[in-house]
Amino acid sequence: MKDDKVKDQKRKEVNFSKGRGIVYSIALAMAVCLLTGLAITFNVKRIEAKRTSIAIEAVQDLYQFSKVEDLDKNMAKLKDFTTQSVYNQLTVDNEERTLNTYLKFKGAPTTVNVVKATSSYILYTLTNENIDKDRVFIFMYDFNSKGQISKVRESECLDFLK
Repeated sequence: MKDDKVKDQKRKEVNFSKGRGIVYSIALAMAVCLLTGLAITFNVKRIEAKRTSIAIEAVQDLYQFSKVEDLDKNMAKLKDFTTQSVYNQLTVDNEERTLNTYLKFKGAPTTVNVVKATSSYILYTLTNENIDKDRVFIFMYDFNSKGQISKVRESECLDFLK
């Protein structure tokens, strides 16, 4: 009878140890999942911040200059982080763009004022003596897997309510 009690006691201890091991394993698995999720979230946020920063730089390269000759240097920088098709769309060498955009500046120094920047668009105003300072523009963009701006749309924003 004593042997049965000892065996029974040992079985309970083994079962308790197994149960504790399972709990520890589950807790460890949950911690790993949580840390992996946090790492992924952090990495996504970092990538989005980098892309937003590149898009702001693109807008500045397009519209910020102290003399018109600066635009050529800006276009060389722009080429580094856009696809060829986007570069062809945005470059000052694009006659349609020059007629519709840069001639309105009349060669006056221009600065970009970012109003809001997100991972998909930049809202901005321009400081130029020939452009109304209250006009707001939007630069919408996408990136490809190589980290280049691969699609761009630009518009002027008109507020219906102020």
